[in-house]
This record gives sequence, structure tokens and C-alpha cells, in this order.
Amino acid sequence: MNAVSSVMTTDPITVPLQTPFKDIAELLTGNGISAVGVLDKTGALVGVVSEADLLPHLWEDVKPRRRDRRLARKATACVAKDLMTSPAVTIEADATLAAAAARFAHSGVRRLFVLSGRRVVGVLSRRDLVAVFCRGDADLEREVTQGVLREKLDLGPDRVRVEVRAGVVTIVGRVERRSDIDPVTRLVAELSGVVEVRNRLDYVWNDGS
Repeated sequence: MNAVSSVMTTDPITVPLQTPFKDIAELLTGNGISAVGVLDKTGALVGVVSEADLLPHLWEDVKPRRRDRRLARKATACVAKDLMTSPAVTIEADATLAAAAARFAHSGVRRLFVLSGRRVVGVLSRRDLVAVFCRGDADLEREVTQGVLREKLDLGPDRVRVEVRAGVVTIVGRVERRSDIDPVTRLVAELSGVVEVRNRLDYVWNDGS
């Protein structure tokens, strides 16, 4: 499956710990983004300031501030260090898109900052992942036929046929052994843009238990 680095937005906007509130607000609105990363003096990502972190400044009722010390701090914070949410939710650049989808589901965040070692190299949004499924059927069929079946599994069109419609990959034909069937499903399912794999392969002999 494609790595996070293949779909992320490179060169994400980051700010130092002492960046003023107004400067952050201008960065968000001026660049049409929802968050900036916060870096310490070594360049390490230590937090994120999002639109949600700025909104407490608009409160009129002080009662919510008393109930939630974290939000109370943000409501009066003036620099990134005090506004940010920490630690930042991150993912490695070489992680799979499946791993990124799981991270989104478990964390509930709208974006993941992407790291290569300790260095911030990109940002990944939920939309970036959804866009993967906009891949054309013809392009996907070529990758299944050439990249997976022929190159990885040595299965030519004389033995296996592929049809892709709306991201659903249907595979028909016959392989030598029953144990050859599951790897086909697994490898095809790992391709970006695959919605479902319908493996209808038959086999010559049963080498299972």
C-alpha cells in the first residue's frame, strides 16, 4: 500500500513556542489551514495550535473556564506555548495509509503531522485519505494486472482476469494451489483506491489441511 508520504501535504506551516496569538490567527486564515505545528528550539514538534484552540478567547461566560482548567488557560493565552494542544498526534512518513486511517479513527483529530525521525515533513488530513478512493478504475486495473498479478505473483491473463468497477476489484480464473488464493486478496486489498476485493479464483489442487 502507498505510504503516507505519497499523499501528504509537504512543507507544513509551523511556528516557534513564542509566536503571538494574532500571528497564528493570521497564518490560519491567510493560508486556509486549520492548524499549525509548534516547534521547540531544537526543531522538534511539541504541540499543535488549531482553530479550536483559539476560540476560547471569544467566550463571554466565565463559568466554562472554571470547569475546565485547560480551556481556561487557552482563553487567556497569548502565545503558541500556552495555546497549543500537546502532545501532537503524529504519524511516520513511511507508515501505511491503513495505519493513518486507524490513527484518525482512534484519535478523533482532523489532521496528523507527519514525521521523518524527529523532523516534521508534512501534514495529512482526512480528506487526503478520502481522495485516494477517487483513483480511476482503469489505472487501478492496470496496477492489479501488472503490478500484483504478473510481477509479484507471476499470474498472466491466460490464468487470471481482472475487472474494476467503482473501486471494486473482481478477480476470476484458476491458480495451481488453494494456498495461492489468499495472497492475491491481501496484495490487491493493500493498493490505494481499492474499495473491495471479490476474489473468485478457483484452484487445481487443495494443498491446505
